[in-house]
Amino acid sequence: MNNKNIQTVDLLITHSQILLRSRDYDEKLSQWGKGNVSQGAVIHKDYVIFDPLPEDAFGANVNIKIENTFNLDENAQRCIVVPFFITDKNKLQVASATEKFDININVTNKTYSLYYEICEGDEIYYNFTLVPEKATVTA
Repeated sequence: MNNKNIQTVDLLITHSQILLRSRDYDEKLSQWGKGNVSQGAVIHKDYVIFDPLPEDAFGANVNIKIENTFNLDENAQRCIVVPFFITDKNKLQVASATEKFDININVTNKTYSLYYEICEGDEIYYNFTLVPEKATVTA
């Protein structure tokens, strides 16, 4: 599925991480400290990495969408919300340690609240929901 407000990719998730970024890959931003491990996330303004929970390498659908308000997925097992800044909409990507996909959705704002959901239906899937905000949530 791919339109202006949603894109779905089949991502090979490895090394216990799934990330969304609006800038180039940066090894320094990808380091997990003790606090990051306990909260399950590495958070930078335009570069966020989340723990997908399952330990093994596996493929999963990842939905990246823009919505005016956030609605929790009925299959959500965990949800985290963080502020997210679009530094360069042409560099918006979802990635794991082994592959990346360009995201082509209609991002018109610079500042969003980013909701990350781990969902379990017939299979595990993930949602990244960008909600444009005049005043985003604080980390």
